[in-house]
Amino acid sequence: MLARRRSSRLDEERQAVEQHVEDAFKLHDEASDVVLLRRSSSAYLPPNLPPTDDNLRVAKHVIQDVYSIQEMYERQHFIENVACIIAMAGVILVILDNKYIVNKNSKLGLRIVNSVLTKILMSCIFWRFVLERRILIRRNVLPPNVSIVRMPKQLVQLALELAVCFIIVPPGTDGSFEVRQWKYHADGESCRPPFILQDGSCYLEYSYPFEVLGLFSLCRLYMIPRVIRNLSSFASYRTSYLGTLHRVDTMTPLFAIKCFLQSHPFRLLLASSFGTLIITSYALAIVEAPVNPNLAPLSNAIWLVALTMATVGYGDIVPVTTAGQVLLVCGGMVAGILLVAALSAALFALLRLNDRDKRFIHSLRFHQHEFQLKQACARTIQTVWRRFNDVKPGSRPHRKRKYLFTLLSVTDTANYMLTTTF
Repeated sequence: MLARRRSSRLDEERQAVEQHVEDAFKLHDEASDVVLLRRSSSAYLPPNLPPTDDNLRVAKHVIQDVYSIQEMYERQHFIENVACIIAMAGVILVILDNKYIVNKNSKLGLRIVNSVLTKILMSCIFWRFVLERRILIRRNVLPPNVSIVRMPKQLVQLALELAVCFIIVPPGTDGSFEVRQWKYHADGESCRPPFILQDGSCYLEYSYPFEVLGLFSLCRLYMIPRVIRNLSSFASYRTSYLGTLHRVDTMTPLFAIKCFLQSHPFRLLLASSFGTLIITSYALAIVEAPVNPNLAPLSNAIWLVALTMATVGYGDIVPVTTAGQVLLVCGGMVAGILLVAALSAALFALLRLNDRDKRFIHSLRFHQHEFQLKQACARTIQTVWRRFNDVKPGSRPHRKRKYLFTLLSVTDTANYMLTTTF
């Protein structure tokens, strides 16, 4: 429904622009043609375009190409947003399947829904690839009717995305699988339960239910930067065209994230840090539950991930399994520390004085210095005036004239200092 509304809106806008261009070509005033063409059409048309039928067809063709590319961009962004919503829904279903749902019928229903959503997600990914190919052809980046084989970069990206999104736990899958994890070399006395001694090494054996494999769906979170780009003001054909002129690829999610960090750093960093904390804590609690009861409660997992993100290690709770250690390294140390470091940098940048603050402080110090100088001059004049008044009437006249000359010279000096300094 939203895509149809956008398409109809673009069609109406395109028809209005074509009508304006056609009216401009009917006029015989060349200057008005140029102004109207430049203001009404979104394409960069030649400035001196004579009003002929062939040029009118060329202008309409250019306008149709521009609006068709814009429509493709909007469709691609809509598909990316829908795919991200479906991916997030799949992650939530996996967490519910592993952490909260116990009933087999409920688990079966969740997995059926997740399978349907996965098929829709893969369809969205493939349709996005088709739209990207059409956009590149319309932008003359690729030749017309190019085969998929001649698009190795896009083809590898499509294969990786399909492989990441295809990993699910099929409905009806039940049971568990055993995991044996080597810990250290030991003898019979040092290797105690829950560890098992075998061939001079100490192993940790535990079992996972098959639904734990659904945690690989966390890799679908790579779609979030695309949504950030689509929600920004840089996801349009005009911005992409201007970026191409300046050799800047504005359609990459990295460019939108950098712009967001410049304009709204705390919103992006706080949301990313909180999301990383919650998702990593849930995954860590799920993979550590079979063998590490200390991390089975979600509160303990949040505590451990928060300490790791803050680069504080108390050592009271540690992951035991290899999967838990990998999750803590990826989510807590790598992503968490980077986000906390970026948040600290944004905080210090906020506390740093900008140019306007520096100008105000300079003006404030200037006025304070002016006031102090005036006070010093006033005290000097008052001191000389008191000495002048303290002269007794019967004293020598030249002494009184001396203080009077001193008073006049001090007054002139203070006036000169105030006028030359300020």
